[in-house]
Amino acid sequence: MSSETTPTSPDPEDGDLVQYVDDQLFSGGMGTLTDHVARKAALSDRRRYAILYYLWAREEVARKSLDEAIDDPGFDLTHHLGKLIDTGLVARVGTPEDTDSRQTFYRITHMGQQEITSDVQNITGSEPN
Repeated sequence: MSSETTPTSPDPEDGDLVQYVDDQLFSGGMGTLTDHVARKAALSDRRRYAILYYLWAREEVARKSLDEAIDDPGFDLTHHLGKLIDTGLVARVGTPEDTDSRQTFYRITHMGQQEITSDVQNITGSEPN
């Protein structure tokens, strides 16, 4: 018997660098490298990033409040919220009992919170409030 162990993930020197990164970072159930890159792409738009930050600061916000905060009639909020929802950074949630049931509310997800919290720590050098 050999004391060497069989590698359990691809060797990047064998030409499968993407699979290597996927195995090293995402084998624990946090999605895939493709999912991660899609989240980063969604956040590469400064207004989408601002929406996520706004939700991070307030946790749950009505669509009407997002429209008012952006204050640009030409901005396609539906499209941008869709990108954030599709990548798992934002979720559409039920209407709170004490509000107009015709309103749509959005909440930052755990993954979205991690993205913003990490950025706050990296940019400011301190723990977020």
